[in-house]
Amino acid sequence: MTTLLQRIERFIVAGDGAFDGEFVELAAAAARFGYERVEPYRRLCDRRGVDPAALDDWRAAPAVPTSAFKSLRLAAAKPREVFRSSGTTRGAERRSVHYHPYPGLYRTVIDASFADACLPAGAERLPILSLIPDRTIAADSSLSFMAAHVFEPHAAPGSAWAVQDAGIDLDLACRWLRAQAEGEPVLVLATALALTLLLDRLEDEARGPIRLPPGSRVFETGGFKGRSLETTPEAVRRRARTLLGLDPDAVVREYGMTELTSQAYSRPGGERLHTPPWMPFRVLDPESLEEVEDGETGLLAFFDLANVGSVCHILTEDLGVREGDAFRLLGRASGAELRGCSLTAEELGAV
Repeated sequence: MTTLLQRIERFIVAGDGAFDGEFVELAAAAARFGYERVEPYRRLCDRRGVDPAALDDWRAAPAVPTSAFKSLRLAAAKPREVFRSSGTTRGAERRSVHYHPYPGLYRTVIDASFADACLPAGAERLPILSLIPDRTIAADSSLSFMAAHVFEPHAAPGSAWAVQDAGIDLDLACRWLRAQAEGEPVLVLATALALTLLLDRLEDEARGPIRLPPGSRVFETGGFKGRSLETTPEAVRRRARTLLGLDPDAVVREYGMTELTSQAYSRPGGERLHTPPWMPFRVLDPESLEEVEDGETGLLAFFDLANVGSVCHILTEDLGVREGDAFRLLGRASGAELRGCSLTAEELGAV
C-alpha cells in the first residue's frame, strides 16, 4: 500500500492532469485496493459482476452513495482521523462517518489546491478570519481539519477564529473586519450560513458596510444545513461583495463533503465549479445511473484518488449540470430523485 499511496501523493502534488495515462493506472489500482480491503465495496462489485483486477476504465468502478457512510464502516485500514457530517438535517443518528486512515493525504490535497484557488496572487501569508470552528470545538469536522491546516502556512499574525463554544462571535468578527479595512488583503473563511449571519449583523450596524483592502478574498462553502432562510447562496455572495466592498472576483466557492477528501473550487467570482486532475466528475441519470449529456441535470459523482483509504468512487445526493470541464451545482435531490442511490445502497447492505 505504501507504494500506491506514494504514487497517488506524487500525482496530486504534480497536478499536471496526466489523465489518459497515470490517472487511469492509479484509479484501477485504487479500485482494486478498495475491493481487497473494504468488504461492503467488494460485495457491491461482486453483485455488479465487476472484477477490479480487469478494470481499465475508472467509470466502470461501482460508485458508492454518500448515504452508505451513515451505516457502513468503509475503511481500508485503521483510521487515524474520524470525520462526521453535521447531521443537522436528519439528526445526529444519521450522520455520515468517514473513517480516514491517511489524513496526511488530506493535507497534501489542501496544499495542492487551496492556495491557487483562494489566495490573492503572490500571497503566502495574510490575515485570516475564520467563521469555521477550530478543531478544539469541532474535532470530527473535516472542514475544521481543513481550516486548521490552512492556518498553519497561510495565517499572518493577528488572524482570528470567530467561533466560540456558544457559536459565532459576530461582534468579534465585525470588529476584526473593520480593523483590517486600511491594511493588507485579508481572507475570510466561512460557510454560507455563517456568512449570512455576518452580513445580517453588518446591515444592522449603524456604521454601515465595510470596504476591505483590494485583493481580499472570501472562501464560502456549503449551504444552510436545514435552516429555512429567505435567501440563496448566490444572493449571499452578491451581498458579500456589496457589504464588504469586495472586487467582483473576490468570492471563491468551495464544494466538498465529509465523504470526500478532495474539493472542487470556483474560479474567483464565478459560479461553475472545477475539480482537480485527481478527482474527475460525472453527471448521472438519477434512476439508471447512466451518464447524461452536457447541459442535462443529474446526480454528481466523483472519483477521488485521495479517498483511497475508504472508497474512491462516490455518488452524491447533489444535482448538477456539466458545463464543459466544470459543473454548476443545482442543489440537493429529492427522495424521488434518488432511486439509483437507494438501489445501490441496498446492494451494499446499507440500511
